Amino acid sequence: MSSSSTPPSLKFEEIDDLLYFTRVNEGQDLQQALTELSQKYQCKPRDVLEACVDSETGNTVLHYCSANGFDALLQSLLAHLNSGEPNKAAGGKTVGSLLFNAKNQQGNTPLHWAAYNGHLAVVKLLLAAGADMWIKNAAGHLAMFEAERADKSEVVQYLLEAGGREVEKTGTEGQASAEDEADVQNGEASGSNGSAVAGASEDVSMGEAEPSE
Repeated sequence: MSSSSTPPSLKFEEIDDLLYFTRVNEGQDLQQALTELSQKYQCKPRDVLEACVDSETGNTVLHYCSANGFDALLQSLLAHLNSGEPNKAAGGKTVGSLLFNAKNQQGNTPLHWAAYNGHLAVVKLLLAAGADMWIKNAAGHLAMFEAERADKSEVVQYLLEAGGREVEKTGTEGQASAEDEADVQNGEASGSNGSAVAGASEDVSMGEAEPSE
């Protein structure tokens, strides 16, 4: 089955089901729903996942999976998303899926949520899959800063080390600013204003990722 050129137009209840199965870590139900929807819309599961976006929050399956630390479920999703096919929307690069860097309405990527909640295993999986650690949310914060704000020291240290390796690469394609590079080299995870702690007006709520009642 060839991949569709554009994501399918999923119905509200279809999106709701996919997001619910992700929030409650029901991998079997999620896989069954993906199979049924890919057959219904004559596309690949990857296309279905990329079309599954909450219209109110902008959250995706990766946001909820990452926020809750479901690393096993994330690995199963990566099997669909990392198809190895060039993604035209990413300049022809084989990035697996644009979901890795998808921003919700507050500018948070799945990596922001995983970092904020201290889910190191998920952070590692996302970075290995191609997530961009230099993306800032609406408050101008990197994922490593959100981890620091939540006192997730292991995640902060890992992201600082990962950032340092990227900065040291010759001809790196990362999107780190000069300020971000300096912070990483100095072992800091500052916000956009260079302070260790952001003011309340600069904070962006990370939202709730728990199952709905």
